Amino acid sequence: MTVLSNWHFMRILRAAVAVWAIFEFVRTNDVLMLAFGGFFAAQAIFNFGCCGASGCATSPQPCKQEMVAQEIDYEEVK
Repeated sequence: MTVLSNWHFMRILRAAVAVWAIFEFVRTNDVLMLAFGGFFAAQAIFNFGCCGASGCATSPQPCKQEMVAQEIDYEEVK
């Protein structure tokens, strides 16, 4: 089962923030804290981050070698 495997620091941290936010909802009855708790709980359970699957680790685009320096002509205005 993938939910019970591959727990790392960020996943544990998200679960801890979720537990804290849900506890704060119970204590203060603030619906926004329940939303935050649910969001962080979903991240911890399904192991995804804010950027989605590998969204933050994008590969850089290669430089195009086709671009060559062009000489620019200037005209003096008086």
